[in-house]
Amino acid sequence: MHRVLASLALLVSSTFLVSAWAQPNHPPNPPSAPFFENVTIWAPPASWSSHSGSYGRSVLLNKDGEQGIPTILATAAYSPPNGPYFQIFESTDYGQSWTMISKALFDGNSSLTGGRISQPFLYELSEAYGKYPAGTVMLAGNRIPGDSSSTNIQMYASSDKGYTWEYVSTVIASGPPNTNNGAPCVWEPFILSNASQLAVYFSDQSDPRYGQKLSHRLSTSTSNLRNWSATLDDVTNTNSTLRPGMITIAQIGNGKWMCSYEMGLWSDATAPYATHYRIADSPFAFLSAPEFELRTDTDGVSSAGPYTVWTSAGGPHGTIVVSDSSYDQLFLNTQNGDPGGWQNVTSGHGVGYTRALTVLPGNGGKLVQVLNGGMYAEKFTEITVGDFVVPGLEGGISGL
Repeated sequence: MHRVLASLALLVSSTFLVSAWAQPNHPPNPPSAPFFENVTIWAPPASWSSHSGSYGRSVLLNKDGEQGIPTILATAAYSPPNGPYFQIFESTDYGQSWTMISKALFDGNSSLTGGRISQPFLYELSEAYGKYPAGTVMLAGNRIPGDSSSTNIQMYASSDKGYTWEYVSTVIASGPPNTNNGAPCVWEPFILSNASQLAVYFSDQSDPRYGQKLSHRLSTSTSNLRNWSATLDDVTNTNSTLRPGMITIAQIGNGKWMCSYEMGLWSDATAPYATHYRIADSPFAFLSAPEFELRTDTDGVSSAGPYTVWTSAGGPHGTIVVSDSSYDQLFLNTQNGDPGGWQNVTSGHGVGYTRALTVLPGNGGKLVQVLNGGMYAEKFTEITVGDFVVPGLEGGISGL
């Protein structure tokens, strides 16, 4: 294992903008984020029957010209006793303190009652999609009714930075939740805007040719995000029993796009959900791209629920940072995803079931915030957040 020995003395006020080519409207440069260790956002009350959590997700709101310190929103999947909803938390000091500002009820489809909502994802629009302007916050989740008759990837929107939510549409609906191959259902949404198309990626069991595959559906900038394309494939395998799932995507230092995902039922007993990845010229071209296992220089394998970001810090190509759901470690690559270039480093933020990563402003891109929403089936978990210092030199626009 490698340990990060970076000194905080390296954190000076230089400006960092993530993926310059992917943000058409740059906001004013915010002040640099301060470094801090773990803080607790929220813990379930003792009166709740379930204290198990998962899917910590956050979004830095910086797409519509915000001044000063940008707002961060966060959520995670828990099981409140008074009905299914996602709690939305807000920070206006780069994550050092938090306030719960709303409950996203996912009640837009009156035919779906009771049950639960799983697998949240937060995203901020960088351009207008119909009546939803740049800066609108989108929230996707998997709505499962009380009778467990279906899985439903639904989209909600907030025009006031997370304080209120409206139902937008159901991206895709499928059969009852069941992780066995051959049972049609859908899971785990991920949102990405590119080339004036909003994509919602998901894990897809609805195709009888595969135990599970990764897919997406598209909506255009001229719509109100109510109409979605047919399902388009992103990752399939000739071994149809494999279960690629839990996709996340980032644009990396050479302008290409990287998707990471777990490979369920993988043959390695030490990593039964080994992280795999593909790199393509477009986030819509992964299907034909080569597939790699994420194996480190110490022969360790990342496993389960990966989450990927890129920062310009760390070297001439910046650094790809991957979290997973099995280890405290983060997995780093400064060689544009070269399969032989991975290292694992201690994060200091505990193990969580699919932690979210966010590159914070300033400091040359050296601060990556880790949001941990907890773990499935644990008697007590909580939502925590803290910063990780990327090793190596500061980056910036010139470091792309």
